[in-house]
Amino acid sequence: MSQEFKHLFSPIKIGPVTIRNRMMSSPHYPMGYIDRLTGLPTERLVQYWVAKAKGGIGLIGTYLTSVDVRHSIFRQPTAVKAFRRAAEAVHEHGTALVCQIAHSGGQGGTAGGTEVPWAPSALPMPNMNLERGMPHEMTKGEIKATIASFAQAATVCAEAGADGVEIHGAHGYLLAEFMSPYFNRRKDEYGGSLENRMRFTLEIIDAVRKAIGSGFIVGIRVNAEEFVEKGYTVDDFVTMAPILAKTGQLDYMNVSVGTYSSASTVIDPMYFPLGSFVYCAAAVKQVVDIPVIARGRINDPLQAEQILANGQADMVSMVRAYIADPEFGRKTREGRLNEIRRCIGCNEGCWARGTRDLIVGQGAGMTCAMNPAVGREAEPGWGEVIPAPVKKKVMVIGGGPAGLEAARVAALRGHRVSLYDRGTQLGGQTLIAAKAPGRDGFLDVGRYFTYQMQLLGVDVHLETDVTERTVLDAKPDAVVVATGSRPYIPDFPGVNSPNVVEVRDVLNEKVGTGHRVVVLAIEEHTQALTVADFLAEQGKEVQIITPSHFAGVTVEPETKQAVYQRLFQKGVVFVPHTGIREVTGATVVLYNVFTRTERRIEGVDTVVLACGSVEDNAFYYVLQGRVKEVYKIGDANGVRRVHDATREGAVLGRML
Repeated sequence: MSQEFKHLFSPIKIGPVTIRNRMMSSPHYPMGYIDRLTGLPTERLVQYWVAKAKGGIGLIGTYLTSVDVRHSIFRQPTAVKAFRRAAEAVHEHGTALVCQIAHSGGQGGTAGGTEVPWAPSALPMPNMNLERGMPHEMTKGEIKATIASFAQAATVCAEAGADGVEIHGAHGYLLAEFMSPYFNRRKDEYGGSLENRMRFTLEIIDAVRKAIGSGFIVGIRVNAEEFVEKGYTVDDFVTMAPILAKTGQLDYMNVSVGTYSSASTVIDPMYFPLGSFVYCAAAVKQVVDIPVIARGRINDPLQAEQILANGQADMVSMVRAYIADPEFGRKTREGRLNEIRRCIGCNEGCWARGTRDLIVGQGAGMTCAMNPAVGREAEPGWGEVIPAPVKKKVMVIGGGPAGLEAARVAALRGHRVSLYDRGTQLGGQTLIAAKAPGRDGFLDVGRYFTYQMQLLGVDVHLETDVTERTVLDAKPDAVVVATGSRPYIPDFPGVNSPNVVEVRDVLNEKVGTGHRVVVLAIEEHTQALTVADFLAEQGKEVQIITPSHFAGVTVEPETKQAVYQRLFQKGVVFVPHTGIREVTGATVVLYNVFTRTERRIEGVDTVVLACGSVEDNAFYYVLQGRVKEVYKIGDANGVRRVHDATREGAVLGRML
């Protein structure tokens, strides 16, 4: 083991259990991996945890497992069996397991749900899709029943052989709501003063410890900052934390931040810096005498080591880091740092796809832009790549995420792979996306794959335009067309005017813009939002025109909240339900998409088209019948997201 990671790989005693290192995968909800009827872990979820255990993580937390008295997961007849299977599986690889026991409180429920959430007070609260509803204000009888339900859940976890439980008191869920001066408006002994607001949480801690005794870990996840007006701050929490710790019944404190009202801080997207909320753990560590766990975009071993070496925390929470690369710990220990797939903070595969699945009832589940194998660890050829029975000469055309992942997997399987791209570096459109402020996380895509191409001996040809003759002369057995997409240009009078430009050219600084800019947002993801941010950062006056209810409809909630905050702070103006009828010089004619009434904006210097993309796959059809095998993947096979591109590359690489 390298001496530079002596803190990261040192063991730590958490209650009665010695954890082999300082890395934890904190509890998180793995959409699509949980039994829909029982809420219990499936074999797919167990194998997801096992992959992390094999990869060297010290401690794994389960997920937000409901103790709601109306439908407690821990009252399922097979609960002990399901969690025992999980505990035994991760123990086999030297990792400890704590089961999170939780109540979603007023933030519970999903879109269209019929059950009314419970909360300390009746005031509007957002659910996981940031849609606000009115919860039921809990009675004292319901409070007592909920405390008992937490205790009952803990006994199930202990019986199942887990190493302990983590009480969820963060992220605006029920315990956090009771502790909050904003969410708790009660007038009885559970509201008002700090002592009263802490009462519910303290009674739960006491009940849980009495239920399972001293032979198991009891930890708590807490908010150190709510980021809600009239909520509590870290300055308040350094008074609250010792009240929790001095009970003598807690073995660790897992320090987080945020509520669904400040959702961007809960699963902080790439707009936040690395280590964004470590300061909260550092503040708490100064006032408690139990181990403290830090979180907030910790995705690099050197960064994690420094946090521990600085005494800011006793452990580090690395959830998305271990989703992106379950072998994070092993690679770090072996000094293979350049091989680590770092989480880029896009939140598209882990949170966006997962929440959509949960809300609309699909079952595809969580994935990852950097790791399309996540959730498929037990499938043949996915947990461990199977060598190809027949080695082929494979030619990949296109150095974006789809082509790169196809090339990587094909090379791993033993094929002779060459890759061609007309750009000066690998990464495809992620290189363009990274030009916008706060989006430099996308640079890790090209970094990781560039190293992989070198490591695996892929023959890379940059600044190369591939022709039919190039392919025929190379005599490949298989050709992968990953040529991406081209901009979609709408048809309206004036669209070809010199002052009408396209978003990719703006971000690449191939064209400039004037001071007064109108951005047409037809693409409903991040194009318009990020180019508006790019231009507003330069001090330009920007309006976003969109025919939708708002720009960025399909952007996942945390990223959406973060970028909207940036844009409003920079004075960007949003004009919904509106399209462009015509551009004539400095005049832009707009129309309402419902009434068709028109209005004009005068004095516009530049119109930026953020209208999405169209698959660019003509070369695929040119090659059909000319080579033995030809495939198209990524945007060339239909315009979607980065995690769709890498998934198709991963699938094809295993098929070749």
